[in-house]
Formats: sequence, structure tokens, C-alpha cells
Amino acid sequence: MTLEDGLELIQNYKKALEKFIETLPEQSVQLGSEMINILTMNSKNEISNLEAIEKALNRQPKYESGLSE
Repeated sequence: MTLEDGLELIQNYKKALEKFIETLPEQSVQLGSEMINILTMNSKNEISNLEAIEKALNRQPKYESGLSE
């Protein structure tokens, strides 16, 4: 898998989480407001984690490790 493939997977997962957050209010009758808040918070945290991974992947290495692939 290339870096670009990984970044594309991250973007797709973030979009799915954002869509999930958008549709949560429609589920409030079945799930209850506390569960909606928990799911929303967890999803937003997951998006933040994905953004941190993206940032790290996009950062150019400052040095070479010397290890061969």
C-alpha cells in the first residue's frame, strides 16, 4: 500500500464518520440523547485521531533511519 492509498483510506473513513455524526440526530428516539452524545463525542475523537495520523504521514522525515526495506 502506498502513502497515497493510506491517505485516501483515512479520508474515506473520516467522511463516513462525519456522515454518521450527521445522521445521529435522526436516531435520537431509538437511542436516547445520552447515547447520541457519547457516539458523537467518540466519532469526533476518532476524526481527530485520523487527522493526527494524516499529519504525521504527510510530514517529511527529518532523517533517514539507515534501515533497508
